[in-house]
Amino acid sequence: MFRKKKEKEKEKVIRVCLKGEEVYRGTMTDLPLKEEIILSKSDEFFNDPNPCFIHRSAVRVRLIAELEEAVAQENWALWNCYADLPGVDFIEYI
Repeated sequence: MFRKKKEKEKEKVIRVCLKGEEVYRGTMTDLPLKEEIILSKSDEFFNDPNPCFIHRSAVRVRLIAELEEAVAQENWALWNCYADLPGVDFIEYI
């Protein structure tokens, strides 16, 4: 009658480096994104330059999806544009 809930899949941890130095270690969900990019994309996606929590979260989800694709292509320019980090030239999932 009662079914065991499916366990949530643990989110992978990433390690982001610049010139061999680790600049971020954590999940993609917790990745710091530049505030000006969030505001700009919120205006672009939702015509909302002052986003509420829902729009802000939706923008983060879209940007993180783009960044995940950029890892496969080694597109560090996109990472350097979106991520609020000193720079990126290498990422690995750990």
